[in-house]
Amino acid sequence: MTHSHVSSWAGMVPVDDTALAVTDTPGPGQAVVYLNGSYASQRSWRRVIAELGPRWRHLTYDERARGKSKRSADYSFEGCLRDVDAVLKATGVERPLLVGWSYGAALAVHWADRNPDRIAGAGLGRRRGPLGADR
Repeated sequence: MTHSHVSSWAGMVPVDDTALAVTDTPGPGQAVVYLNGSYASQRSWRRVIAELGPRWRHLTYDERARGKSKRSADYSFEGCLRDVDAVLKATGVERPLLVGWSYGAALAVHWADRNPDRIAGAGLGRRRGPLGADR
C-alpha cells in the first residue's frame, strides 16, 4: 500500500479471518497509533487528532467487530495483539508511538513489552475515552 502524505487513506487491512477498518492520516512527524477502549471505534479519537494537528502521522482502526471492521472467530487478547502488527505492517510503520485508553492501554503495554526495540513510546489512559469522547 502506498501513502501520498497529502490526504488520508482509509481501507481494510486483512488479518487472520477478518479485516480491520484502518485510517492513516499522514503528517511529517512521528506515527501515532491510537488503540481504542473496549466496544469503541476509531471515531473516539477524532478530537484528539484535531487537537494534535497535522504535524503527526495519525493511524486509527476499528478492532474486530467494531465500527466498520469485520467479525472474527477469534476475539482473544493475542488476536488483538496480532491486529496491531497487521496495521503496522500494512501502513509501513516501524516504530510507533502507541496511545491507548482502557483495553487499548493494556494492548499498548503488552505490545511494547513484546517489542521493546520497535516502539517509540506509549501514552496510556484508564477510564473514559479520549478527551471524554463517547464510546
